Amino acid sequence: MNILTAIKYIEKVIIGTLVIILAMILLLSTADVAFSIGTEVLKSPTFLVEADNLMNIFSSILIVIIGLELLETIKAYLKEDVVHVELVVLVAIIALGRKVIIWDFNKYTINEMMGLSLLLVSLAIVYFLIRKTDAQHNANRKRGRTFFRTKTQVKENHE
Repeated sequence: MNILTAIKYIEKVIIGTLVIILAMILLLSTADVAFSIGTEVLKSPTFLVEADNLMNIFSSILIVIIGLELLETIKAYLKEDVVHVELVVLVAIIALGRKVIIWDFNKYTINEMMGLSLLLVSLAIVYFLIRKTDAQHNANRKRGRTFFRTKTQVKENHE
């Protein structure tokens, strides 16, 4: 057994274990969100949820969405053996968006808010640049012009 094959096998086992753990966490988190919503709605005599509790529910829903995006990132890695930076940046944007939604203005300073805003704008720019580069790369590939070639493509061009 080759050392690289052994490392690849160990990597697949670890990733498979992480997928199972993440899936269980997402199932439990989704059940917790549903239970929280049910408890809040039934607790109130008017079947309405108070604003503070609603923010906690939204926060929990966004955490589940972040978990789903992480699961999607792991699935993409399993399929293509490549980490998709676009998905990682998207998870970070969703996480920061969650922070903005549940922001407590009495707890944090203006400097912390500006730092969060700067991070969010920076990630948005990075996401835009990744998408733009990906679109340009796909357009060039359709026209037959690529900057990156596989070994097979290089051999075909030399023959």
